[in-house]
Amino acid sequence: MDRAVTVKQVFWDSWALAKDNIWVLLGLTVFQFAIIFIISMLSLVLGSASPLILSLFDAFYTVAFYQIFFKLIDDPKDASFPDVIPNLVKAFNFLIVKLIISLALVFVIAIISTIYFYDTPQIEIDKENPFSWEMLPIFVLISIPITYLTIRLCFVVAFIVDQESGSSESISQSWTLTKGHFWFIFRLFLLMLAVNILGAMAFGIGTLFSVPFSSIILIIAYRHMVNSYADEEEILLDDVEENNGN
Repeated sequence: MDRAVTVKQVFWDSWALAKDNIWVLLGLTVFQFAIIFIISMLSLVLGSASPLILSLFDAFYTVAFYQIFFKLIDDPKDASFPDVIPNLVKAFNFLIVKLIISLALVFVIAIISTIYFYDTPQIEIDKENPFSWEMLPIFVLISIPITYLTIRLCFVVAFIVDQESGSSESISQSWTLTKGHFWFIFRLFLLMLAVNILGAMAFGIGTLFSVPFSSIILIIAYRHMVNSYADEEEILLDDVEENNGN
């Protein structure tokens, strides 16, 4: 990368964007929380379909959120209501990505759990208290690949929305963009965790700001990292297949 991107720079740029568009931010968040609340209240009626509906809503909402804030970054004076309506193709690609990542995580967790319990057959899972000290090592082992994959694939939505990438392409592009920047993004996630803890401490009301603000941090970080390349087209698009295995 040609220019170093710092956590401080990302935070203050994110803060400026959120502050200038605070009512858009809060409006989208209130809408999100309201829909989730309604779906949750109807869970008895919806039955097993409730998680699927929540997942579908999350995909469409996330795409819409990214669309409007990319628009506010690129052309703040020209953002309008149609920009909030999620693109169906982009939402579908995001759903596919979520499915791929979920399957990958389940596969990794199953392998780690199988190996761990095979080597330590004396440990039995207490169904009444699954979070016992004896289970701590397996939780730590599982958290490592989850954290790694979360960081390496944190920009898939940004690529789907900003560059209209397909599902597999966005995974490759995020993997390429985050290569060599694991600890920088890890610090960003610690920052987002701290922001959300502060939001939760404000009687939970602060999460109306802190949760979407975390997404804005990722959007700003993505833009800074992409723009810091000397030749974005060559590095992120043409060489993506070459970096798939790295």
